Amino acid sequence: MHDFQDAFISYGRADSQDFAIQLHQRLLKQGVNVWLDQTDIPLAVDYQNQIDDGIEKTDNFLFIISPHSVNSPYCLKEIEVASRCHKRIIPLLHIEQISYATWQKRYPDADAAAWERFQASGYHSTANMPAAIAKINWLYFREGIEDFETAFAKLMALFEHHRDYVKKHTYFLTQALVWERHQKQSRYLLTGEERHLAEDWLKVRFHNEQSPCSPTDLHCEYITESIKNADNLMTQVFLSHAEKDDVIAEQVRRSLMREGFTVWTSKTDIQTGATFQAAIDQGIEEADNVVYLLSPHSLQSAYCQHELDYALSLNKRIIPILIEDTDPDQIPPALSGLQYIDLTDNVAATDYSQDESQLIKILHQDAMYYEQHKLLLAKALKWERQNRNPSLLLRGYNLRQAESWLTLAHSQTQHVPTSLQQRFIEESLQQPAGRSLDVFIAYSRVDSDFVRRLNNALQIQGKTTWFDQESIASGSDFQQEIFRGIETSNNFLFIISPNSIASPYCVEEVEYALKLNKRVVTVLYRPVQSTALPPCLAGIQWLDFNRHNKDFFTNFGELVRTLDTDPDHIRLHTRLLIQSLEWEQDAYDPSFLLRGKELTDAMQWLQLAETKQPQPTALQRQYITTSRYAPLRKPTRRTAVLASLGVGFLVLAARFMSWLQPLELTAYDQFMRWKPSEARDDRLLLVAIDDEDIKLQNKAYPIGVRGGTLPDPSLARLLAKLQQAKPRVIGLDMYRDFATDQPGLVQHFQQDANLVLLCKLNTAWKEGVRSPDELPRAQFGKRLAFSDLSFDEPGTVVRRQLLVDTPTPPICATDSSLSLTIARQYLESQGKPYQAPFTPDGDMIQALQLGNTRLQRLYPYSGGYANLPVGGYQTLLNFRTYKGKARKFLEQVRLRDVLADKVPPAKIRDRIVLVGFTARAGVNDYSITPVGELPGVIIQAQMVSQLTSAMLDGRSLIWWLPFWGDALCIVGWAAVGGAIVWVIQRPRRLIAAGAVSLGILYLICYGVFISNGGWLPLVPSAIALVAAGGLTVRATQWLKK
Repeated sequence: MHDFQDAFISYGRADSQDFAIQLHQRLLKQGVNVWLDQTDIPLAVDYQNQIDDGIEKTDNFLFIISPHSVNSPYCLKEIEVASRCHKRIIPLLHIEQISYATWQKRYPDADAAAWERFQASGYHSTANMPAAIAKINWLYFREGIEDFETAFAKLMALFEHHRDYVKKHTYFLTQALVWERHQKQSRYLLTGEERHLAEDWLKVRFHNEQSPCSPTDLHCEYITESIKNADNLMTQVFLSHAEKDDVIAEQVRRSLMREGFTVWTSKTDIQTGATFQAAIDQGIEEADNVVYLLSPHSLQSAYCQHELDYALSLNKRIIPILIEDTDPDQIPPALSGLQYIDLTDNVAATDYSQDESQLIKILHQDAMYYEQHKLLLAKALKWERQNRNPSLLLRGYNLRQAESWLTLAHSQTQHVPTSLQQRFIEESLQQPAGRSLDVFIAYSRVDSDFVRRLNNALQIQGKTTWFDQESIASGSDFQQEIFRGIETSNNFLFIISPNSIASPYCVEEVEYALKLNKRVVTVLYRPVQSTALPPCLAGIQWLDFNRHNKDFFTNFGELVRTLDTDPDHIRLHTRLLIQSLEWEQDAYDPSFLLRGKELTDAMQWLQLAETKQPQPTALQRQYITTSRYAPLRKPTRRTAVLASLGVGFLVLAARFMSWLQPLELTAYDQFMRWKPSEARDDRLLLVAIDDEDIKLQNKAYPIGVRGGTLPDPSLARLLAKLQQAKPRVIGLDMYRDFATDQPGLVQHFQQDANLVLLCKLNTAWKEGVRSPDELPRAQFGKRLAFSDLSFDEPGTVVRRQLLVDTPTPPICATDSSLSLTIARQYLESQGKPYQAPFTPDGDMIQALQLGNTRLQRLYPYSGGYANLPVGGYQTLLNFRTYKGKARKFLEQVRLRDVLADKVPPAKIRDRIVLVGFTARAGVNDYSITPVGELPGVIIQAQMVSQLTSAMLDGRSLIWWLPFWGDALCIVGWAAVGGAIVWVIQRPRRLIAAGAVSLGILYLICYGVFISNGGWLPLVPSAIALVAAGGLTVRATQWLKK
């Protein structure tokens, strides 16, 4: 509710000004908004109007009783305004009478005789108390008698008593006064949620206590007129009476309005310019009941007789009220048989109340039946008068409700359906089901008069309209019915006015229409600022009904031409929208899909709609596309087999052309990343040279770290300390292509049989790195190794392990990789033989074998590779991870710790020790792998670990099928795709079966990979499965055509 005043203080200044100010301040401290003339009347205004306005907008009227206020004509006016507004009046007794001394101070020149005259008039006391105050219990605030705080607490408690009811009384009163002061124009009536709140408020009754304030007649009229406006000016009661019975008619009207009934009378409901008799007839037609005031005057009135006869012809319920003694012989036969309410025997006010209750009870009996009777009669008459315009026939929900009502009505003995109502319903039932409407009208109820005129004009033009005052039955889900109306209408017509663009309900309707891609047509009824338009309406050009000197029919012609543009596109848009929504609501049931000519028309419409407005919705596109491919026809076995074989061979060809290699390697990398973590490889130890080690070396030695190797003194010390701990093998992952002058280092290079040194092979585009000069040539076979890595393009990713390659003397005179040389030394020390892949004449044709473990060799067409330029003997590297990290799979110690003797010899003894750089700065020997970016020495360690673990622990190596095995697998999964389509034709089940098959394929490939390292053709098999199913469907459709 709006922020009005909580209390108005009325008082006599001579007696109570100080008390009024004190009370005002005290109330303000309590958070009460109080109106007081001292603070709330601005300068240079009509103070009486300001006072009246203050009373109207105040919840409680506080009257401070004192001799001066009781006898003040100004206070009396305030009491009259409060009483007229039915305000809650709270009298506060302040002073009962004044003394002679007080009077003399006010009138110092007056004599004793004047005092006697003053007393005789009752001006010295509260004897002249206004009746409105005298009948109410007072709160006592007498100074020196009552305690102010106790009385004030009672006053605050009274404010809170029924506070919400009183505040709504004030709010609806001010709204009603605005309506009354604007000649009761319909644009000021309540709409939407406010109207519902007002209806509920009017129905509130207080049991076992008095109401804090009662609705005024203006309240009741305003609220019921708002209801009438919302109900398309239809009413619940038509009041038929003679002109001479106006007084009692007005009393009955007010009683009915107090109970929330809408009433039609000739004095209030005949619009200016309307034909009197036609307006009377329409009032009867559009009323649930006719209340007939029976008197000699009404029996003599030709108008009353016509009203009675016309109501009887329409089978209306007639409720007679006898208001004056009438000769029974003069009463029409149609009324003589009816039980009437007798007001002639009323003596006391309670007698009328009993008669009023009897009338209300009758009106509530079967109210829904008579309301439906009225609605169907009004529609049927409109249909008849417009030459049975088919656009006015009932459809959908309204038709189903009317059919049910007609079935019920046949069991009635009175007020049965008219023959016109029955013909109207029967004609509606014969109309084709599911027909769309032409226009949905969205508007603010404030603009109802204009919209009713527009709706009638559209219906006369043969347009079927959705107009809420005609299309929503009481008791139905308002929001649901509105959305259904938008869905089923070809055009969405929005009436622009300041009220409609400010209404959240109207904006919500526009947004829903735009969501459905409806054609939105806007009509400017009352001017608005363009900046005030909601974003959803800002870009839509309106039809201005203020043009052409506001000539309705000229502007209406432009509207009709707009609505008639491209009707075929719009109608089919609506029809397909309704069908697609039903399909969606029924969980995409295939039985709702389009077939035959309907599908052909929809496909043609979809193609043409790309260049038209409104565009198809995403749901419509999905609906048509799904209908196009479903229901699927069952393919022949021959079709399924040929499609599967054809797809299988096409996928094999694509694989052979290396088109699928990026996808297959991506899947391979993902599998490698998703492998479960393993235990650390305890056979290996890494002496890692990190950034801090490089800083220390550069600081300790002028020459520092250069060319990817340590300073000679540090390297000599490192090797000495490592050899003291007796490791099994030492692999030095750094190039030494220059001579050293360190005797100790020379000795290690020449004499340490377990020390493996590096060189780099020559390539066609780059010269290699030569072996250390100090290494005796006789030891090249056991102690010299190349460190070259094999990279996959694009991205230079390390997935493969190069084991053996052709030596390139004199630069690098070895055919063995670092990982193979280290693993071979370690395994041979444990009695495990090594079988080189060379035949006696030097050809590399046989398998490389460590002990009993054979390492599968990569060829140009191995696994997912196609036309791979493989040189030497290569295999795939099965990376090991520890706690999800590939670089943590082996134990690591820092160079500085080894040199400082911080690493126990036991940690080195009998292990494979690799020495290499993990630093980023300076060396940066990092490469990309499926498990992340790793330093070169870690990659070499992974390769060593793969060889030793495969031999000693039986850890899986990566393997793949031969070409024929892959081909069989791919063609087999293509056959699965064709078989699924051959067995299953329902789209949802088909999709589910395909998804399950893909899942099974994935689980098999992933399971084999992580369990024993098998790399199966996942990607080509998945493509073959899906493509074979799709080709089988398309081939079947094509063959059927």
